[in-house]
Amino acid sequence: MNTLDILKAKVNLQTTIIKFTNSIEELQSKHPEREDLINSMLESLEDVSQFQSVFMQFEDEYLLECKANLRLQMVIADLKQEVLTLKEEIKDLKTEL
Repeated sequence: MNTLDILKAKVNLQTTIIKFTNSIEELQSKHPEREDLINSMLESLEDVSQFQSVFMQFEDEYLLECKANLRLQMVIADLKQEVLTLKEEIKDLKTEL
């Protein structure tokens, strides 16, 4: 998963919420007697909004994990360099003996 995929998903989700909201408003103004449809759409809007909230939390966690992963990769690179340096020192000490 990359940040472009996340951004597209966020935009699509927000667009869906806007469409739901506009459709509900239109139904409420033009066909207020259709309470069954309006209520169903309101419930669906609530579900999608809840999903958006969870999605945002997952995104935050994902970004934190990416940062932690990068930090750990840097530590690994430093440790690999230290191992190489120590191997060279051992090689030099063996040569001196």
